Amino acid sequence: MSETKQIWHFSEIGTDEETKRLMPGFEIQYVITDETTQDNDQSVFGHCVFPPRSQHFPHKHTVAAEVVYVIKGRVVNGSVGENGEMVEQECGSGTACFVKQGQIHWTRNPYDEPCEFVFAYYGTPSLHKSGYVDHKDDIPVENLMVSGTAKLDHVVDKSLL
Repeated sequence: MSETKQIWHFSEIGTDEETKRLMPGFEIQYVITDETTQDNDQSVFGHCVFPPRSQHFPHKHTVAAEVVYVIKGRVVNGSVGENGEMVEQECGSGTACFVKQGQIHWTRNPYDEPCEFVFAYYGTPSLHKSGYVDHKDDIPVENLMVSGTAKLDHVVDKSLL
């Protein structure tokens, strides 16, 4: 990206190749990053539309916390607790979800309608500098519907935490 400025509309931002690889078929824009906004070294703000029956697999950011806020539709946000237990929560419009730095988490849309949300990383200026660690092959997550909160049977190996 050659231009930096203080104000962006999400439609001005394309999807980069690494994001396409991690989340194929998603509409996702990293709107505020160190590449788009001058003097930004601590935060990321983005916009995303998850298509029906899609998912972003388990991962963590070793140097960033994350917040997701659902605008329209619903998704399932999952995370792994310090004891290795996996919990998922259905999140509809108006729901905010916090993920602490280093916590394994994922987002799924098992429903028939798309979900639109915004997200922010704190402590890093980009996805590439967030310490992203992919756990897709380590932690099995099925894209099943959840109503309310669900505790999953699988317990994550603590060496991954």
